[in-house]
Amino acid sequence: MNVRAWQFEFLTLVFAALTCSPPPGLAQQIESTVSAQSAETNKTAPSQKLPDGYYVEFRVAQIGAYGHSYVVYGPSGGRAQYADLHPMGGYAIMALGHVLPVPANSEWDPDVLKLPVAARYRRKLSAQQYHELLGAIRLVKAKHRYWNAVTNNCNHFIGEVARSIGMRTPGAFQVSYSFVPELRALNESPRGRNPERAAYRPSRAHVAASAPTSSSSPRRPANIGSTPMPRTTLASRIFKPSQSSPR
Repeated sequence: MNVRAWQFEFLTLVFAALTCSPPPGLAQQIESTVSAQSAETNKTAPSQKLPDGYYVEFRVAQIGAYGHSYVVYGPSGGRAQYADLHPMGGYAIMALGHVLPVPANSEWDPDVLKLPVAARYRRKLSAQQYHELLGAIRLVKAKHRYWNAVTNNCNHFIGEVARSIGMRTPGAFQVSYSFVPELRALNESPRGRNPERAAYRPSRAHVAASAPTSSSSPRRPANIGSTPMPRTTLASRIFKPSQSSPR
């Protein structure tokens, strides 16, 4: 009985091993199927969309008699970022900043977005220009440590940002309500779009070379017709009698 039981168990193990072992090439078939499914998934999965471009927008928030200038920038259709310069503290510090320099704050205040936008000017940027803009904003924030209504205000801040990407800027000593519209006018005019052509002035040598050469023959006087007789008035006849014309 023990021998027969052992033989039965041995045959059972052999049968289980034969039925459970995968046929030849099954592992390769499974691996190829998984690879094909992964490739199909990669094709159907949405790829990360790159931004179509970048922009910078100069705005004026409607507040008080001056307004407040700030910058909006970011990828087109993406998350916007903001930058500005304002005095640190309340209205008392701002009033003092009209006479003396006061500490400045370049940290963005989200409450500015609650104010109506009085004017705006948007420019499209290339990737290179946007990279230069980001670097300029970091430098300008680190540079402007004080605020003064005359020498270092929010117009000075956004003016430096605009110049970092090659824009022309108006004088900063004016209210923000007029600064941003003038910024638009300077850069949207033909002179602003092509500053090299607008800055061109012919030299004296060029003017002399293009001037007509003088000839040896005397110039004839221009034919201006008959000389008109002077008109007399009643007052001239009274205070200065007219002379008789020669015969």
